Amino acid sequence: MKKTFTIFAAGILAIGTAPAAIAQSSSSEVAKDGSCPSGFSASGSSCKSSSKVAITRLGSCPTGFKASGNYCVGGKGDYAEVRDGSCPTGLKTSGKYCVK
Repeated sequence: MKKTFTIFAAGILAIGTAPAAIAQSSSSEVAKDGSCPSGFSASGSSCKSSSKVAITRLGSCPTGFKASGNYCVGGKGDYAEVRDGSCPTGLKTSGKYCVK
């Protein structure tokens, strides 16, 4: 019985890692990748801010965002998402990103 539970728990953990395939967008909480970006504080395996948003940097940062280590950082009202083909209605292309 104990082995079954351990295997079952490991299966749930593997399922929990699936969100990496979801499109990435700017957020006030990002996964920590090295040092936290400017204006963010480390909180476990995340970086959090109450006044800024960040997105993982893929080359040049999108319009309105500034490079900070492995991230692009913008103000609380800024929005960017990684572009996958055409940008959705209401967003415009900015390099590898779609921005508001």
